[in-house]
Amino acid sequence: MSTSHFRVIEHTVQCPSLREYHNGVKSGQNLQLAIKQYVPLNNPHPAPDDITIIAGHANGIPKECYEPLWDDLLATSKVKIKAIWFADCANQGASGVLNEDKLGDDRESLALFSKFFVQSDDSLLANWFDHSRDLLSMVTHLQDQIQPPIVGVAHSFSCSSFVHLSLIHPRLFHTLIFLEPMIQTESPSKPGGRSPALWASTRPDLWPSQSEAEKHIRSNPFWRRWDSRAVAKYIEHGLRPVPTALYPFDPQSSNGEMSSAKVTPNSVTLTTTKAQEAWTYLRFNVTPYDGTTNKDMSSDSAERFLSPDLSTSAKEGTNNHPSYVATCPWTSLAFEFLPYIRPSVLFVWGEKSHINTPGARRDDKLLRVGTGLGGSGGVRAGMVWDEVVKGTSHTAPLEDVGETARVVSDWLVEQGKRYMEEKKFWEEYDSQKSERGGLALSEKWMEYIKLPIDTKRERKGSRL
Repeated sequence: MSTSHFRVIEHTVQCPSLREYHNGVKSGQNLQLAIKQYVPLNNPHPAPDDITIIAGHANGIPKECYEPLWDDLLATSKVKIKAIWFADCANQGASGVLNEDKLGDDRESLALFSKFFVQSDDSLLANWFDHSRDLLSMVTHLQDQIQPPIVGVAHSFSCSSFVHLSLIHPRLFHTLIFLEPMIQTESPSKPGGRSPALWASTRPDLWPSQSEAEKHIRSNPFWRRWDSRAVAKYIEHGLRPVPTALYPFDPQSSNGEMSSAKVTPNSVTLTTTKAQEAWTYLRFNVTPYDGTTNKDMSSDSAERFLSPDLSTSAKEGTNNHPSYVATCPWTSLAFEFLPYIRPSVLFVWGEKSHINTPGARRDDKLLRVGTGLGGSGGVRAGMVWDEVVKGTSHTAPLEDVGETARVVSDWLVEQGKRYMEEKKFWEEYDSQKSERGGLALSEKWMEYIKLPIDTKRERKGSRL
């Protein structure tokens, strides 16, 4: 990111110690969250109503890869920005580096996963909703700086985290922008198809030098679709020099097993280990249905312990079916949560996305958001909209950065107007229930509280 656009301030905050999955953290260890605060240099004295952005990254993609998006957004937006707050998930990017010796293991399932698919660093994937709670902790810790109106901008799997966060705190976000969200009950892969985690599990993750790693990345079709600025950021922040916990200089690895990889002083590896990237895609359970983890424990109890977020009534082909070895319960849960979202929502689709294919895969989310108890009212209330970025795939915000920035900018303008209308309403609203500056019950309160509990509100234009 050009220093002519933003001042970048780094923060580290402690994550909540209790993680959703057992053994997610080694005993007595506290995870940390690595955060960057991007402060626009063109707005040194922000007004109270300037927006704050909290952002979320896709799996395995460092937060810095989105810096070109912020550059282009700042250049095109008519809305003033206080700051952009961006944290790497606790097991990825700079956060993962801070926590590489603290993450726990899930030995009933993930130890076998590592033998079949990846060279393991013996660490557990984060439950996607751990990140929701980590972000709430960030907001609480830095509440004097993270001020409304707050906009959530998330990409891919982090969209599910932001859905969950908006339910934990319904008024935290004024609006949410979901860039190619991973929120659905079905797997992107067809029955009998390849695992979504296969590419991450089998990708190279150790190179003899920085130049060799860069050569590999620039020649790979996955990154060739990206904006060159985003690729440069991946090379800068997605790679790190050895030694690491996974690749020490000592041929005896950190978990006591011999490493077959050739590590030299010039070697580089992935900042987010491929084990953590693969485990973030899926939760893995090879425990047989009729097996138990304890002779005194019933099989059903073992299932509830191992798969508390799966559904016994799930249909074949869904992400939360308990009979599958690999599941992705968080996408199904986030889909279930969509009706209860209160903020307005913009969906941004990649035209050629294999995740959010045109038709049902988009409409099921679009028409579901905000329609439930406590929700925004959804599409019919004008609270949900969508846009398509032409010619792009699931990594749309890293491919056509400029068009994504334009779409986001236009939405922010409209939502800024709505925020001011809402703010004016609450400034003028009088509940009529108190007197003496909110210290005492009002006469109006006492009048109504003596009436039957099912007394209805009077209609506008009528008198009691």
